[in-house]
Amino acid sequence: MTKSSSADPAITVDLTACSWWRPCTVHLIDDVPDGQQTATKAFLAHLTASFEFQGHNVVESSHGDVDLLLMCARIPDGPEPLRDRIPEQYPPLSAALRQRHRLRRTPRHVVAVVEVPELISALPHPEAIATARTAMGRLGAAKILFVSRGATTDRVAEVTLCTMEGGHPTERRDMADRVRDRLVTAACATEVAEHYDIVRDALPAEAWDASPTPSALARAGRRMGRSGLLAPPQRLTDFVSAELAEMYELYMGVRGYSEGMLFAYDPELDCLVVTGSGSWDVDKRDLTRDQLVAVEPRLVDGQRLRVLAPQGRLPLQPSVETWEVCALMEAVPKVRVGQDAAGRWRPDPHGEREVPLIRAGIHAHVGVTASDDSVIETVEPDREEFPYGFGCGTDLTVRVARTTIARSAAVRDAHDSRCYVRWPLLYHGEMAVELWKPGVPPEPFTGLLDLYGTAVTYTPDDVPQPA
Repeated sequence: MTKSSSADPAITVDLTACSWWRPCTVHLIDDVPDGQQTATKAFLAHLTASFEFQGHNVVESSHGDVDLLLMCARIPDGPEPLRDRIPEQYPPLSAALRQRHRLRRTPRHVVAVVEVPELISALPHPEAIATARTAMGRLGAAKILFVSRGATTDRVAEVTLCTMEGGHPTERRDMADRVRDRLVTAACATEVAEHYDIVRDALPAEAWDASPTPSALARAGRRMGRSGLLAPPQRLTDFVSAELAEMYELYMGVRGYSEGMLFAYDPELDCLVVTGSGSWDVDKRDLTRDQLVAVEPRLVDGQRLRVLAPQGRLPLQPSVETWEVCALMEAVPKVRVGQDAAGRWRPDPHGEREVPLIRAGIHAHVGVTASDDSVIETVEPDREEFPYGFGCGTDLTVRVARTTIARSAAVRDAHDSRCYVRWPLLYHGEMAVELWKPGVPPEPFTGLLDLYGTAVTYTPDDVPQPA
């Protein structure tokens, strides 16, 4: 039995030795008055020096053409819970700062720095996420850096960096250097989730309608919803006022989101079928065929996706995890499959189709405390090359997918009989796949989901936040 723990010792890595590291430009907008000694001001002084020491360029002004923009925001102290005290900024702070400081564009990574008396590390995981997302929505920044005040007003007890996917790791030692490394990691990850092309009329409508794969995904989604592997979708109005939510929808096209994704390879259509993006009001616990997207299981030039539209239809944008899933499909060996008497595809060394070894998989925002390695292989994160987490839909997540699957014995060893592989994603959940191997059940997802609650012990209420 493999056990997981969030109490592992803090990783220590020279970030500049990672192959993807590069110097960044950082714009720090420090609105704390010079004469006011606060925990935030003390921490930002150390953070600025830490950026410069590692070779980054910290600027006092810019047109928004920077890798990171850090801005100060204020949450008043009070007896109410932290989430209830977060003020709503209208227009959002990032938009107001763009006008006030004459930025030509909003930087890719805007971080709101806020000082609070609470220790974010003491909050239960669901409350920490809800508090962070409320701050993101009301303040208008996709990353929140909570500076928790110490025993005196100018002392820092801890700092917690919260990200949209649900990460909230806390630092209590070498705080400036470790927050610097986390922010630089995010800045070095290039977004690829908008890099896709729609190929019109790529699939015959009759073949798409006859395919059993979308129905298999829908059944799996319902099962994952019942077992807590998929959470209900969340609307922006769960975190902000109706007026601010309307502004986000009007100007950014954002109405809400839903976590997790499912995918399966269809041998008949020679394509991947994936869930549509949660930002399109997709409830992955109750999928319809129109909320599933066919994509080519190979990335063009290593990062561009081809969406295969059935005749006469315009598909949704695919889930943000699709790019890393395609990287997985490219990285695994090919095997042959054939159809049984009932028309179901099964592993067959003499079968008529050659397919990627991965048949199906899930991405779930849950924490795993233990798993049976004799049944499902666990591939631990490579924290030498990728020491800190980053969200899905970036070039680094694509690289992580390729390098993770390359370290899987179940994938690489033909004599390894295990049909299932899982690996944790730092701070927000995990991926798990099933393989075209003898013994895998005829129905996609059936064997994999059977393991969750038996061979895999998990909870959505406590996702590990390793240091």
